[in-house]
Amino acid sequence: MSRYTAFCNITTDLQAIGDVSAYDRKRVLPNNWVASGTTHLYYLHNAGSCSVLFKDGKDLGAAQSDEPNTSGEWRYIAADDRIEYFETSSSVAALESANFEEGMDFATLKQQAVNESADLIRSFINRPIYPRKNPNYQGAAGTEYDFILVRINAILAVANLMRRDDPDKAAEIESLAMNEEDSGLLDKLKRREFVLWNETSYRTENGIVQVVSQHANSTGTPQIEIVNPPSVSYDEVKVIIDQGGTFNSSNKNSTITYSVWVKNDDGLKQQQYVISELITGDLQDLCYGAKVIWSPGLYTTGDEFAVTFQSTEVQIGSVRSGQIYR
Repeated sequence: MSRYTAFCNITTDLQAIGDVSAYDRKRVLPNNWVASGTTHLYYLHNAGSCSVLFKDGKDLGAAQSDEPNTSGEWRYIAADDRIEYFETSSSVAALESANFEEGMDFATLKQQAVNESADLIRSFINRPIYPRKNPNYQGAAGTEYDFILVRINAILAVANLMRRDDPDKAAEIESLAMNEEDSGLLDKLKRREFVLWNETSYRTENGIVQVVSQHANSTGTPQIEIVNPPSVSYDEVKVIIDQGGTFNSSNKNSTITYSVWVKNDDGLKQQQYVISELITGDLQDLCYGAKVIWSPGLYTTGDEFAVTFQSTEVQIGSVRSGQIYR
């Protein structure tokens, strides 16, 4: 089994790009069946290579290794370029009126198309691609891979499936991913106009705020302000509301408090850095040179947020803001 997988599925992701049901690449076989001389066994000469045989759209299953002797059984003899087919209660005329096709099982064909396209993507962008197995980190789309990879994989796979029967349409679809103007989604991903989840960006350096758990009635959220470059390569900071309440900008007697945990040698979220500090609405300590501003709203005791910092290079620049993602 390969260690590499496709980024998209072979059903809804492909259908989101185009209707691929008409591009199953089946080849209609000639209808010049002849009797073999063995009762109920028929030959189709000059058939061409056949890995899967279909009769009136039905997959007849795996080819036999020996001469067929049960209704519906078949095999292909490559040396003679001949299909042998066994059918009781039939005749040459009946077989010639049926629709025989050869091809690949459609699910297998689609899987091959998405696998080949995924390999192309890996080679083209030439940088690490990692799955997100933990559903808490998979984003709104709930996919193991970044949605931009899912979409590009589907585009290229659909173009691949269409290319033999409709090359113009295939080229049109493929251009959505890559084209001579370098304006396709894959072109942009290679130029890092799209950033994968594991890569450092201004967004990760600013601190990505995510809701871990929040009461249904809570409306307040933290916003991160970077006053100085973050002094950490990676951490997932835990922020908890210790004491809830309603906060507004004119509330001078707020009793709402928050605490912050950072990593230490024992792991993430192990060391308390801020202890039950009152929320004021001003810039307040978070960690690693970052400040937090608490927006007006209702906070409930136990509301928890995670702030992820990731930085491979220290960015020098102006004050920037982190946004909250749910």
